[in-house]
Amino acid sequence: MSEPDAEPTPSLLQQRLALQRRRVGAVSQLGFSAVVLAGWIFVLVLDGPNVWRWIGIVVFALGAAIGAVQLRTALRETRAFEARHGPGAGVQKRTE
Repeated sequence: MSEPDAEPTPSLLQQRLALQRRRVGAVSQLGFSAVVLAGWIFVLVLDGPNVWRWIGIVVFALGAAIGAVQLRTALRETRAFEARHGPGAGVQKRTE
């Protein structure tokens, strides 16, 4: 027997959840990096320059920049998904 050539396409709900998961991850990375970056800058101002503080600032500034790029990408992909399938595609209806 032969295997199928391609995997089945996920449902619209699964696609929407994956997009939301990417957005939440990007927001979390951006927020965490920004808070820690602010802390490193605060410590740098209070205690004076130190090579480890500068390294920390650079690392968390890069983390914040990567989070911002990931957030922008996730939002762009969400807009493209909604343009293809409609704004309500994949949204699970609440049953209360």
